[in-house]
Amino acid sequence: MTSISRATTMSRVTTSAPHQALYRRWRAQTFSEIVGQQAVVVTLRNAVRTNAVAHGLLFVGPRGTGKTSMARILAKALNCTNLVDGEPDDTCEACVAIRDGRALDVVEMDAASNNKVDDMRDLLPRVYTAPSDLRRKVFIVDEVQRIKEGWDVLLKTLEEPPDHVAFIFCTTDSSQIRPAVVSRLQRFDFRRLTVPEIEGKLHRILADDGRPTDEDAVHLIAQLAAGGMRDAEGMLDQLLAGGTERLTADAVRDLLGLADAETVRAFVKALLEGEALVGIEVLDRLEERGRDLRSFMDQAVEVVRAELGASLVSPAAARRGALISTGRRLAAIDPARGGPGGLRFQLELALLDSPPSDSHSEARAGHVAASATVRPEPPAADLGARVGEPVDQLSEQVAEPVSQPAQQVAEPVSKPAPDPLPDETPTAGAVAADQVAPGKPAAGREQPPPATTEPVVPDDQSPATDLDALRHRWPEIVAVISAHPPTKPLILACRPISVEGTVVTLGFPEGQSFLRDVAERRRSVLEEGISRFLGHPVAVRCVATNLDVDPLGSDDEGTRLLAEARRIFADDLVDAREVS
Repeated sequence: MTSISRATTMSRVTTSAPHQALYRRWRAQTFSEIVGQQAVVVTLRNAVRTNAVAHGLLFVGPRGTGKTSMARILAKALNCTNLVDGEPDDTCEACVAIRDGRALDVVEMDAASNNKVDDMRDLLPRVYTAPSDLRRKVFIVDEVQRIKEGWDVLLKTLEEPPDHVAFIFCTTDSSQIRPAVVSRLQRFDFRRLTVPEIEGKLHRILADDGRPTDEDAVHLIAQLAAGGMRDAEGMLDQLLAGGTERLTADAVRDLLGLADAETVRAFVKALLEGEALVGIEVLDRLEERGRDLRSFMDQAVEVVRAELGASLVSPAAARRGALISTGRRLAAIDPARGGPGGLRFQLELALLDSPPSDSHSEARAGHVAASATVRPEPPAADLGARVGEPVDQLSEQVAEPVSQPAQQVAEPVSKPAPDPLPDETPTAGAVAADQVAPGKPAAGREQPPPATTEPVVPDDQSPATDLDALRHRWPEIVAVISAHPPTKPLILACRPISVEGTVVTLGFPEGQSFLRDVAERRRSVLEEGISRFLGHPVAVRCVATNLDVDPLGSDDEGTRLLAEARRIFADDLVDAREVS
């Protein structure tokens, strides 16, 4: 359609009411105006051109991807008197009547409110009545997944409908439709639109409006639309109604309650570096500014996904968006790139992207985000052993025959010594660090949940540890273990309260059960650090104590961290089992 005819069409569409939403004013009127969905467009145009349109069609896809618009355009094509290569001209009497919603032979139904058996029975007489003005009657039924018992009335009609009738069903969830119904229809799948496709149409709308706009604002709207053109047009309509002289990315964030990119990157960086206080301060500032913490967590997850994808490909490929669709919004967080440390993204992504089922409240989302900032990670070597291997090693394994990995898996099972009897104590050789990789369980042994396990007591030949000597050297131990940032909150929150042989009991204040439970799960990290400092293996037990744990006098940062944590969380600390 030419620009002149398009302007003529727009004048006809918009003069019937004082105001129409953007998505209605800019609804596609011909196949050529459909954004994306080229596979569906080509198929339907060919079917119209060859007069091979099926009597029943099922349009499946996410909301705002053009299903209803395509159904109306197909209704025009079936009745247009001036078809050109399967394309309706949108100017004949039939096309204009369908566009204006006054064609009696094109029936649109909302199955969300018309899904009962009686509703379907009322529809049958209209199906078998000949069209009054057009060549074919077209029934467009939206939200068809809401029909349940009503299908019993329509099944026979769908199988053998009158020649003058065409059914077009639209749904966002085809899994809720009976297979017997789906088998009687031709299915067309509508995909989510890409960010560039949405940006292109938004630019056309803004050019018609004459509003100066920042490129970042259009890009942000296109991303937030999540593949739905109607959502993007709705956000743009709301922004244009604000009357600002220039549409900026900050205006988009203010309207939708989003944080700016720098704030999101600062939070993710604090997450990676184990800076709990910095992350909590970011959340405090967001709450003071009235930002939506649920949306903020979505933004953080997007940055984590982007960085995880970027760490798997070359920087040039990451900029091109080879593995991810976020494109230009790849965050440059240097500590996350290169080396096994970057694998922490996978742990944090699992925490942030899988909140508990009751985390829909904003307060709960804030607890999850705050807890993520103090969640410790295993050492880098432990992460490399547990989570993954370098990409080139994985590629070599994929290229090997299937039979070879099976032999590699089966080989170590026969090597370890048999498990000791219940009344036996494991020998020092069974737990020696040079026989079992750090953080890697022995082959063939099932690992019980950490919260219920008892610490493995080292061999009796190990020298005993004196409590007074341990307390005297505790500041030095804290300094060594605190060099690994994610374990810093754990070691600062506890103190040694008893020593029995080679078993060291660490006490955590009762009000900090969250840190105690996390330390229990990461007990091996503490055991390794204390054992390495003392020069002999020790076992660690984490317990709650009603004694106050005073901050170390030589650790000003630890004093500040504990004081700030007590001030922020008070009695509202979330139990780790609720957020993990």
